[in-house]
Amino acid sequence: MYIVMFEFVVKPGARQQFLNAWAKTTQGIYLFKGSLGSRLHRDKSGAFIAYAQWPDKATWEKAADIQMSPDYEAFRENMHEALNLESTRILYEMEVETDYLQRRPFAVE
Repeated sequence: MYIVMFEFVVKPGARQQFLNAWAKTTQGIYLFKGSLGSRLHRDKSGAFIAYAQWPDKATWEKAADIQMSPDYEAFRENMHEALNLESTRILYEMEVETDYLQRRPFAVE
């Protein structure tokens, strides 16, 4: 399993737009691009940190070339509009060494 951690920098006043769009964008990435899902966290400073799981590094790398449905691409664009993309960054790319997280199916609404 491959893990990618992001720090999202949200524009002032765009917090709710980001949160709504992040959830739907994550669903689209799961459905169309082969991710295993993601978790969004806020650290003690208020920064948004996402932990995304992928079956392997190759699936993550190929995902950039896969289009989602028009609706999910619109959610992705809406998420990007809520972000300061110049400051948003990948914190880590990691292989899983030992895994004790419990898994359950992704709930698509």
